[in-house]
Amino acid sequence: MQREITVKEFENAVSKVDDIEPMIIKRDNKKDLIVISLEQYEKEIFLNKLEKSKKQYKEGKVHSARTVFKGLREKYGY
Repeated sequence: MQREITVKEFENAVSKVDDIEPMIIKRDNKKDLIVISLEQYEKEIFLNKLEKSKKQYKEGKVHSARTVFKGLREKYGY
């Protein structure tokens, strides 16, 4: 659940808590900034990459390991 707060409320909130839930910061009464924990950010990045790879798999945009390694051996002479 998102929470909308002012910059002053943000300063107070972060000084009191160890675990920050996602927050929307307002400046001049306009939504200006979103704050999420690093853990949540990394999870979102991972989930986005996972969705992208699932889509590529469904569309057949995949290569077998055998093909990939064969190309690498040919390119780098391993």
